[in-house]
Amino acid sequence: MTADAATEPQDTSPAKEDPILRVEGLVKYFPITQGIVFKKKIGDVKAVDGVSFNLHPGETLGLVGESGCGKTTTARTILRLEEPTDGAAYYQGRDIFAMSKKELRELRSEISVIFQDPYASLNPRMTVGNIISEPWTIHGGVPKKDRRSRTQELLEVVGLNPNHINRYPHQFSGGQRQRVGVARALAVNPSIIIADEPVSALDVSVQAQVVNLLEDIQEEFGIAYLFIAHDLSVVRHLCHRIAVMYLGKIVELGDEYGVYDNTSHPYTQALLSAVPVPDPAGRSDRQRIVLEGDVPSPANPPSGCRFRTRCWKAQDKCAGEVPALEDRGQGHPVACYYPQVEFATEVPKESRNLEPPS
Repeated sequence: MTADAATEPQDTSPAKEDPILRVEGLVKYFPITQGIVFKKKIGDVKAVDGVSFNLHPGETLGLVGESGCGKTTTARTILRLEEPTDGAAYYQGRDIFAMSKKELRELRSEISVIFQDPYASLNPRMTVGNIISEPWTIHGGVPKKDRRSRTQELLEVVGLNPNHINRYPHQFSGGQRQRVGVARALAVNPSIIIADEPVSALDVSVQAQVVNLLEDIQEEFGIAYLFIAHDLSVVRHLCHRIAVMYLGKIVELGDEYGVYDNTSHPYTQALLSAVPVPDPAGRSDRQRIVLEGDVPSPANPPSGCRFRTRCWKAQDKCAGEVPALEDRGQGHPVACYYPQVEFATEVPKESRNLEPPS
């Protein structure tokens, strides 16, 4: 393990309970091979390279960044859908990467997933009732005689007609299909739900419905969310804390107010400057930050800070050591040698006061 991969970031969550999920120095490399018969390894795609964070009960942690930064790979590796290259992940103190197949099956009744595509993630040959009740066939928990009534209850919880239990996925709209995915995730009474860009394929009005549904479910059942997204306005509405990823690493980690109103990493500043501001009169004086150059290849990332090749603040020091994810006076951890608050973001806030779980 590299020295920077083992760095433990400062946890800014004010939650008093111990974390339900703890990830330390997570690394996932995919080998690059050459040849058809005798495959020779010639390198690695460094998809996730030293990611650490905590998730507390009843909390929503947003994992954000542009496509290809390693968000989904992080989630898949935590669930052991991909085997880790290095690092550790603990669920309620138990080492996930040391679990047997039997223990992993039990874990997947504690950690559910909502997938990005609300159609591809549902079997078109199964009725909605069978899709939602399938986890009970695998994990048990609900007797066969009670499964129909329990399925109908879940359909009601997610705002669907319980009489549509015998319909097929193609008979529902995109937003309704995503609600079916939410109901399936809830079937096993999980402690954590990993939501992998659950609203990115939906219309804006439907996105709001699904996000509000997730919020209501969290308030009712106390479920913790790892919410993967690239829409920063959605993340601000739902998440208590935000971790910003770039090329396999977390570059900024803090609560909603720290990351949005005290933005310190240049990459986070660029992301926030790209969020549309609802101002038809064009009065917004926010400066758009346009990044130059292409995203480096994860197979050959830059030395030192991985963002330095596109950063307008980069100096010679940035090409040396990888900057540690730590608080340099901003109030939350930032992986930058020269962090600076440049503007107060205008990402729309909701009228409600979003308080982290106590």
